[in-house]
Amino acid sequence: MRKRITPLLTICLLIAFATLPVIPFAFAQDEGFTSDDQSGNDPREFTSKFMPYYRYTELENDVEVNEFTLFGFFAFNPRFGMTYELPIGKEVDYSDVDEFKEFKAGGGGDELPPIGSDPGAGGDIAFNDIEDDGDVVGMGDLGMRFFLRPRQLEFPFMEGKKNFSIMPLVEWTIPTATKDVLGGEALIASPGVVLVFDLPIEKPPLGLAFFAMMNFYDFDLWKDSKVGHTSRFRGRWFYMQPLSAPAFVDNPADKSFHIFDLSGLYAMTEFQPVYDFKENEFSFWVGPEIGKILREGNIVYAKPGFGIDPDEQDGDRKWTFELGWRYFFK
Repeated sequence: MRKRITPLLTICLLIAFATLPVIPFAFAQDEGFTSDDQSGNDPREFTSKFMPYYRYTELENDVEVNEFTLFGFFAFNPRFGMTYELPIGKEVDYSDVDEFKEFKAGGGGDELPPIGSDPGAGGDIAFNDIEDDGDVVGMGDLGMRFFLRPRQLEFPFMEGKKNFSIMPLVEWTIPTATKDVLGGEALIASPGVVLVFDLPIEKPPLGLAFFAMMNFYDFDLWKDSKVGHTSRFRGRWFYMQPLSAPAFVDNPADKSFHIFDLSGLYAMTEFQPVYDFKENEFSFWVGPEIGKILREGNIVYAKPGFGIDPDEQDGDRKWTFELGWRYFFK
């Protein structure tokens, strides 16, 4: 026990001491750099938002997942914020998985294959923990992220028109799933850092684009005895490119919904590299998002996703599709 607790406490203490000097500045009320992004995708823009989404996932090992998630961002002030992410309706279907068919036939297959690489995804427990039809429904694990936007880690360039920001964060995955299969059965800590930088171009549309790179290290602080330990690098890298200006940019008085025109379009591609130190396995996923700003503070989007050379044994994602809505609280 001692050998396991000591490195985890060391990591936590290092994070705490590293962030202590910037906390007084992070809670300062000055807004600092403000983004021109109107889509709600720029992590430097600390505005409270409600962003529920539905996602379908098909894994290379034939597991299928449907989930409806309440997702949002709460800005305590312009430099400190928190996201929450709770799958209030989650279905995991193992009925097409070969191991489950073998288990039903009495020929083996005594452990569920994993469900992707996200903390709290589920899997890796005994087949006898699920229903006879291989379909499990309930609520998933709660995810929370806390972001700091320190003044000292903002670096303007091009006469202050552009910005490069470094933001420390920590993500927590809390085992709130109503059934073991629907969550990770572990308390996961994920310290990380976000790097956000504008393209060094003045004129739109490229002049409005930016890169945002979230990088996490996932490890378990507590876990159930029937699941394995977690030690994993997880990246979420985005390239955000506005395609057309929202209607209210030229006409601030316009409060109507623009559904069937070409205003307010954007493309944002997400790249997710994941390296599992415990299993010595690498996976990669790409999700091109297309969205539309209907009016100020109202955005809808669609996001297909594809696993690159997915591995069946690791539960890599083969195909995903997500639909979502973002609403800004003013």
